[in-house]
Amino acid sequence: MEAPLTEIQSSPVPAAPVPPAAPLPFVEYVRTVRDNAIAAFHRDVYREWIVDRKLWKLHTFIVNDPAGIKHVLVDNADNYIKGNIEQRISGTPSDNAFSTKEDWRERRRTMSSSFDYRSVLGNSSVILDSAQALLARWSALPKGAVIEVSAEMARLTLEVISRILFSSDSAELAPIMERTFAHQPEKIFDLLDFAPLLDRPWAAYKRFKGRRQFTEFNDSIDRLIAKRTREGTQANDLLGRLMREEATETGRVLSAEQIHGQIITVVGAGHQSVALALTWIWYLLAQHPLHEARLHAELDQALAGRAPALDDFARLPYTRMVIEEALRLYPPFPILAWREALADDEVCGVKIPKGATVSIVPWVLHRHQELWDHPERFDPERFSSDRARERSRYAYLPFGTGPRVCIGASFAMTQLTLILATLGQHYRLRLVAGHLVEPQGLISLRPRYGLKTTLESRH
Repeated sequence: MEAPLTEIQSSPVPAAPVPPAAPLPFVEYVRTVRDNAIAAFHRDVYREWIVDRKLWKLHTFIVNDPAGIKHVLVDNADNYIKGNIEQRISGTPSDNAFSTKEDWRERRRTMSSSFDYRSVLGNSSVILDSAQALLARWSALPKGAVIEVSAEMARLTLEVISRILFSSDSAELAPIMERTFAHQPEKIFDLLDFAPLLDRPWAAYKRFKGRRQFTEFNDSIDRLIAKRTREGTQANDLLGRLMREEATETGRVLSAEQIHGQIITVVGAGHQSVALALTWIWYLLAQHPLHEARLHAELDQALAGRAPALDDFARLPYTRMVIEEALRLYPPFPILAWREALADDEVCGVKIPKGATVSIVPWVLHRHQELWDHPERFDPERFSSDRARERSRYAYLPFGTGPRVCIGASFAMTQLTLILATLGQHYRLRLVAGHLVEPQGLISLRPRYGLKTTLESRH
């Protein structure tokens, strides 16, 4: 069932860049993507199933057809890898970031137990404790205090992830993590990524800069590993489990470099994606008081003022719908990794030549005019069980899909639900008058100027 037309007409349209009327020329396209990648997608991209475009030497296809997405990411996933273009533009600190399928499977195996239901259940107390600590900080602020929401949510989720990673040592590592991840490069690419003879040295330089960025963090992890080894500490946090993990092929414990890589992946994706999702949720609720009131009514009835728990999730269906709709409008990572076709293929009747780049863009997919009614509107009811059943599962990809689906998706949804339910029982956030909210989509999707709001107690 769709939202009433009168409600749709009266609701403000969430902030989004206006798409260009036509494809941008190459130099202007690169300049736009460097500043805000989601602003470079022209109008037709939001209504075509497959967009075929050549940009200088780059032949790229944007796939929006759910059947085509299933083919690329699931049915024929082995034919589409993070290819040369992805390696050239990546600022990853590791030369081994684009590993073989066997290496990737081994890394995924070592992480799987950290995100199963038992781990999520055990970590829920950490999430709730951190949310309660934030409530205490907010309650100490003067009435009408202005907060920067994106910074508050980043600090909260970083505290959660640092405690899960390092338990009692998190107080020492948290400020180092905050310094390390506060200045992650966000640019997707530069003209030098495409320059003959210069592209490879440029990529090597970016990897060098990436390694330097993580030097303090990696050194701190090494010192902690040495300390625990020396003292015989058997912590049951994520670092402790990684230290005890053995590689399937060799039977040896993981190397320091492997542990670094796993932890950086968890921190970078685990805390950043949840912090950004929460930021956009607060923005949308502040813009839509009717939806906010319905959320508050559900929280008040289901929880009656007590802290939420995992077994409350079934009693919070509208809370889940709010989260899922926010992830549709503002996916924390708006563009999935570009993939290169290893061999000629055909996707929904379109020939994909060997070496071409295939891109799947949640920002576009989630706003596609053929897949969503009034796609620019905030309508949590889209994710009611009846309406969700009518949609292809490949029309909605906030966590990706297929073999490389985000392994922490369940953990992210747990954090989002517990944090929103905890904070939403006590506060509403009101946008500061005149504050400009502009989505800036690079590697992640964040409000360019932050999100300034006034704290307003509900009690």
